[in-house]
Amino acid sequence: MLTLASLDVGDGDELILVDNTAEGTALAIAAPPTVRVVAAPEQQSSYFARNTGAEASSGEWLLFVDDDTRPGADLLAAYFSPAPDPKTGAVAGAVAGDPTQSALVARYARARGHLDQALNQDVASRPFGVTANLLVRRQAWSEVGGFLDGIRSGGDGDFCFRLQEVGWAMEFRPTAGVEHKHRETVAALVRQMVRYGAGRAWLNRRHPGFLPGPPSPLSIPCSVAGALRWLLAGERERSSFRMLDAVAVAADGLGYLGGNGVSPPGPSADVVMVLDAFPRGSETFISEEARALERLGYDVRVEAAARPVAPARALARGLWVSYREDDGAARKLLDLAALVSAHPVRSARDLRGQRRWRAEEPVPPLRALAPVARRIRARGERRLHAHFAAAAGLDALRLGRLLGVRAGITAHAYEIFQRPANLEEKLRGAAYVSTGCLYNVRYLRELLGPPADAQVHEIRMGVDGNRFRRSTPYPDGSTVAAVGRLVEKKGFADLIEAVALMPEEARPERVVIAGEGPLGDELRELAEQRGVSDRVKFAGALSHAQIRELLEDAALLAMPCVVAADGDRDSMPVVVKEALAMEVPVVATDEVALPEV
Repeated sequence: MLTLASLDVGDGDELILVDNTAEGTALAIAAPPTVRVVAAPEQQSSYFARNTGAEASSGEWLLFVDDDTRPGADLLAAYFSPAPDPKTGAVAGAVAGDPTQSALVARYARARGHLDQALNQDVASRPFGVTANLLVRRQAWSEVGGFLDGIRSGGDGDFCFRLQEVGWAMEFRPTAGVEHKHRETVAALVRQMVRYGAGRAWLNRRHPGFLPGPPSPLSIPCSVAGALRWLLAGERERSSFRMLDAVAVAADGLGYLGGNGVSPPGPSADVVMVLDAFPRGSETFISEEARALERLGYDVRVEAAARPVAPARALARGLWVSYREDDGAARKLLDLAALVSAHPVRSARDLRGQRRWRAEEPVPPLRALAPVARRIRARGERRLHAHFAAAAGLDALRLGRLLGVRAGITAHAYEIFQRPANLEEKLRGAAYVSTGCLYNVRYLRELLGPPADAQVHEIRMGVDGNRFRRSTPYPDGSTVAAVGRLVEKKGFADLIEAVALMPEEARPERVVIAGEGPLGDELRELAEQRGVSDRVKFAGALSHAQIRELLEDAALLAMPCVVAADGDRDSMPVVVKEALAMEVPVVATDEVALPEV
């Protein structure tokens, strides 16, 4: 804390210490007046803590350092002399071992360059930096949804990879350095290397091939042999370092087989939501449903396959989420053996089913679902519910059959009309099927026919009337809002054409299109070609709170949905209901379920 306070800061700079302990250790210590202490006890994850600190700050840049580092007073000046390139999303500073540490393990870590940022520029297929000393542009941090919550290790590498995937660059600035206090005991080194190994395996699951795979077991006897040679040569320190190499490789290899999640154990849930990628900003209705169930007294747990590239972290906060991507190889094999032993016939049926399902969609192997099955069985949970009759629907159906529990499915749109995969089997195998509008109900009932059609039910998705309530008078301007992914079915091309057809004096002041997607460049070019780029503005992806602000300032919401050439279509966009709840008029096409609103 005192080291943090010693940094030279300028006007507007903030010094924030995030206390990630369950006990509130730092909160109990009197902080220097220039340092603000923020509590983050909900998850024992350093990445959750970093997100919490970033959310509590307001600057354009975020500098992350660890509590076991000692930055120089001029660290900030070194980062901004010269200023990073405008296309740079993150800058990695140097991390050197503390030269005052005399313990053997600390000397070993210094000699081997542990946390050396220079090495991280070449070890992977893309450069990355570690958060022991990492400067991040807030805009870039926000664009990719920050660090991923709920993991033990590897989150800094994942963050840097995702930054570069969306177009930001990385820089390395060796003049902006900190000293790092390395582990000083063999036990601490082993724990560190186990964690690093688990993080690297997790990174390779999310970003295949970006990092080296597990260490070769042959390197262990080679290190031991090297230790003996140096010992016979009278080089005791070199001999010790080679023995520590063997220990580090063994621990790293063990960790590579382990899991990387920090989700705490909890009580049995009344409902287990089975999802694909969570939390997505375009799927706010899922978290809203989970919270509504909790308000009604039901305990809800989420089993998700993975985190999205740009997670909407706020949607998952306070929810109990486990991720399949966090399960390590050893856990999968052990749980697979237990599952097959407990349910051999059901497991054999699942294996036969995989051959059939793979004709229409990718199917995860049974070992990938085995840890999920263990968590459900261990807690005695009896109700599974999948959102989307796509990958999550198949996962829920398989888990229900394997464990003999009820599995229901909510079908939405793309997996019904654009890319139906094993759709009829999923619907017939589900304990119940729900969907959000009569348009979908009629389609699905016709697909199934009697008597299975009776299990298809309409459950409309509502909105939070307290959150989506007008707080200011209706605006005098003529701003038109449009919200959705930039894909064909949203009809935004028609909206741009409609603005172009209007006489200049009749055009709205602004047409704000909020969202991102594959047609972004095409739609921007269309606005230029039609001469309305001065009126049509693209706001990018907005948070739930920002969408509410947009609706507050809008004279109307445009929802020009169409049926896309490939059959994709919306069913009933939730933003229409949010706009109406805020007393914003809606102009929409009469496609799909919009006439039902």
